[in-house]
Amino acid sequence: MSKVNTDKKLELVKAIRMQNQYNRQLFRSREGFLYSDEPLVRRGEIYSLEAEDKPEVPNSGKVYGSFRIRFLIAMVLLVVFILCDVNHLSYEGENTDTIFGRITQNMDITELLEGIK
Repeated sequence: MSKVNTDKKLELVKAIRMQNQYNRQLFRSREGFLYSDEPLVRRGEIYSLEAEDKPEVPNSGKVYGSFRIRFLIAMVLLVVFILCDVNHLSYEGENTDTIFGRITQNMDITELLEGIK
């Protein structure tokens, strides 16, 4: 038996990986046929040679990023509110009691902002 050189081994590995990728795509497309609620779309993509038309989905990473920022701002505001309440601080005649009264009285943000100005 002759020895197999490195190039032949690499070709074999590449072919096995391509076949594995193809099998996974077939499996996903068959799952899509069974479990998808979408209307039938063309699912014949083989080795990424054919482009599948997919509806645009907004990037979910941006949604989570914006949620984290909003959550952080809310936490900072809550901590500031609690610190002002504990230390009995006021700003231009407004203290935590008047702000809390406005929040519980009316949930409309425009009227809350008008009351602060």
